[in-house]
Amino acid sequence: MEFVAGIDGGGTKTIVVCSDLDGKILREERFGAFNVNSVGREEFTALMEEIATFLRGMGRCVSLCIGAAGCSNPSMQEVVAEAMKRADIGNWKLVGDHEIALWGALEGKPGICLGVGTGTFCFGRNAKGESVRVGGWGHLIGDEGSGYALGRDALRAVTRQWDGYGETTTLTEAAAKELGIDTGQKMVAYVYGKDKSAVAAFSRAVEREAAAGDTVAKAVLRENAKLLIGQAAVAAKRLGMKNGELALIGGLAESDTVYRECLLREAAECMPGFTCVSPRQTAAVGAVMMGRAQL
Repeated sequence: MEFVAGIDGGGTKTIVVCSDLDGKILREERFGAFNVNSVGREEFTALMEEIATFLRGMGRCVSLCIGAAGCSNPSMQEVVAEAMKRADIGNWKLVGDHEIALWGALEGKPGICLGVGTGTFCFGRNAKGESVRVGGWGHLIGDEGSGYALGRDALRAVTRQWDGYGETTTLTEAAAKELGIDTGQKMVAYVYGKDKSAVAAFSRAVEREAAAGDTVAKAVLRENAKLLIGQAAVAAKRLGMKNGELALIGGLAESDTVYRECLLREAAECMPGFTCVSPRQTAAVGAVMMGRAQL
């Protein structure tokens, strides 16, 4: 049987979707983390061999698209190329995860997407096929509007209250109760001693306190939404797009939250020609669609 496959290679899991040549989904399988930097070359090679074995068992894969962060990593490219050769798949390509996210979200149509999770990215493509990426520079120098940025800005507000030049905020009590942070020493140990996901986890408290009316928490959400939508507006300008669809992707942007409302409000003000939408398909399905486009 001939089929098309798409792979969404994530930092914690890998999703493989197979379709027939007309686009009908045949099967979806999940595998381990698709990140050569975190799992090491040996484990990543084993993952690719497992995926290659699965694809061989499905029949003849006539086209494959793989979307993953870090796709420019030479080690990742080498291991993937070797696995594709063993699987006898000649028609394949490796692209960034932002590309398959946009394809899935808008089902291959032109537009812009904002990915909002622990980190963020903005990616757009116009009707001419021209594409642009804005932001997504990582938590140290970028990722505006991300879960990490929300958590970091909230904890910064706590320190400012402690120092006496910031507004009183219920985030201070939340940090003490939920994270055990009630001294400067504990703050430093938490922020600088844990990974970025620990800081990003505090974004849930920001959302909750904002919903309860805390003005500082609401300001954190509003300011980050402004920065993130600003990136989408820049992408639209660079692509020459005055209207279209803006897909909001990720748990922080898709659910019915105060933060989503901030994003929608900013988009309506800064990008009046665009309509905010939820993703129509997953990134993995987007990869399959890109695979079919290669036929």
